[in-house]
Amino acid sequence: MTTLELDQALNALIAAGKSAEAFEKYYAEDVVAQENDEPERHGRAAWMKARHELEKNLKSFNAKVFTNAANGDVSFSEWEYNVEIAGMGAMRITQVAVRRWKDGRVVRERFYHK
Repeated sequence: MTTLELDQALNALIAAGKSAEAFEKYYAEDVVAQENDEPERHGRAAWMKARHELEKNLKSFNAKVFTNAANGDVSFSEWEYNVEIAGMGAMRITQVAVRRWKDGRVVRERFYHK
């Protein structure tokens, strides 16, 4: 698969609410992930734990990918999330995900969102 095809397949799983499956299939064990300027998370297990903590408080989840592109081993995706989180209420999040791929897996990911 090309980098763009990998990114599209990963995005489809995430948009369908299957992030655990997406992480297992498309993320390297030693992935480094970061949101905005927050500290980096090292390792798929740490990333999955943080995602699970968020998801257990989700009351509703709707994600849409507007566009994505790839150049070499880097992919970019523009997202909109409409979520409701227990204790935080409903919110709309716009985000760009930048992923670096190696051997069919994400090795580095950074989210830029507000």
